[in-house]
Amino acid sequence: MIEEYITYWGLKQHPFLLAPDSKMMCVTGQYYECLERLKYAINTNKGGVLVVSEDAGLGKTTILLKLIDEMREEYGDAFRYAFIDHPTLTSSQMIAHITQCITDSPPDDDKLKNLMVLKNTLTEVKERGGKNIIIVDEGQMLCEAKDVLQELRTLINLMHNNEYLHTFILSGQRALWNTIKGMPEFWQRLPVRYYFIPLRVEETKELVKYRLKKAGLDEGREIFANDALEIIHRYSMGSPRTIIALSDLSLLVGFTNHAKKISFKEVSKAINAMSGKGEGLPYVTEERHKEREPSLKSFANVERSGDTGKKHVERSVENIIKSGTDIQRTQRYLRPVYAVLAIIFVIVAGTIGYYYAFQGMKDSSTVIVKKEIEKNIGIEKVEKADTPLSKDSEQAVAKKEEEKQPQAEEVQKDMDIKKTDLPTREAVVSKIAANIRISPDIRSPRIAMLFRGETVKILSYKTDRDGMKWYKIHLYGNREGWIADSVVTVRQQ
Repeated sequence: MIEEYITYWGLKQHPFLLAPDSKMMCVTGQYYECLERLKYAINTNKGGVLVVSEDAGLGKTTILLKLIDEMREEYGDAFRYAFIDHPTLTSSQMIAHITQCITDSPPDDDKLKNLMVLKNTLTEVKERGGKNIIIVDEGQMLCEAKDVLQELRTLINLMHNNEYLHTFILSGQRALWNTIKGMPEFWQRLPVRYYFIPLRVEETKELVKYRLKKAGLDEGREIFANDALEIIHRYSMGSPRTIIALSDLSLLVGFTNHAKKISFKEVSKAINAMSGKGEGLPYVTEERHKEREPSLKSFANVERSGDTGKKHVERSVENIIKSGTDIQRTQRYLRPVYAVLAIIFVIVAGTIGYYYAFQGMKDSSTVIVKKEIEKNIGIEKVEKADTPLSKDSEQAVAKKEEEKQPQAEEVQKDMDIKKTDLPTREAVVSKIAANIRISPDIRSPRIAMLFRGETVKILSYKTDRDGMKWYKIHLYGNREGWIADSVVTVRQQ
């Protein structure tokens, strides 16, 4: 049965289940390239393959399951494989486990017998024109188990007619790469290698849209807004597992909010829920916490059977009555204080208003006088210009004008130097995440979100009425926004 929030979005199945599902895998980019290398290693009998990812959750297991599905479809009964996804075994247990998977029969307690049975089965499949694959996943768990790694290395040497009987695939996280590279005898037996890296933003968008389409989304309809997908990518740092988990939770949040489309708001709430901070929008600065009066909702968790439940209820009622009485008493004593504060506020506000009104008149008068002076000076200049000057006076005026000209040029030069020498500043996000707002005010709407380590160029800055400093920054595209000084570190470029 499909949950209601899935059908709400017009989907026929879950698009974002965390369990590896080869049928839902978007085989593009690096995944297509890795799959082709795996097929190349199998079809050309290369013997061994090393698949490593930068971090967990980048899709190694899913691509291996995709390979198994395609090989099974191509070779049918002439295909045998062993998939070991929990390799913390001894060398004998490892051989026994692989033998059981390949032969589909219980293994023996004797390691030698298991090896003989395993080789016979692999040879039989090989002679029928089939393919054998032995996969060990989560190989980073074997970094300290050098004896098991040596056992797996020698397992590759099972041959028939100068050909490898199987393709051995070792998969794991970053630590495995360095470990195997430090074992030249093993590294050389894994000639085909592939290294996964986190997805780019375009690949993240493609992954989400592909899974929605596979889940039955109507052609031409979009569920996730573009800015929502960008926030999902930034929070997940390109990890498919986190992308899938956050996308699924965003669908649920959108369903509960009766949203028509997943936007920044829904993804923001989903991020907060994943971080264990409740359902509210994340990273909002709370200026104050108001005390709430007692509510009957506090009875929700009280036992309702026996005397114990009665006592809990009675005690809760007494607490509510007592709290209510205390509140009324406190309010009665505070009323005169409130009245005095109100009178003081009116006096202060009146004084400030009078000051600014008077200051405004003063400023305007000053401007008028200044204009009159400039006007009179202009008239005086005109009058002097109309008065004939003597030859000596003309030479004196010309000399003064020549002295003024270098000074004006020097001032202009200094202004140009100050403009060009202003350093370019950048803001680096220092918190887990930071909101970008439409204006320099904590109460203004959010338009985007940046995550720790992201760097943006500062265009200007401003201080709001509460004394908080804000930086105007350049976002992706042609968008601009404001970020608080408290969530970034400023550095000179």
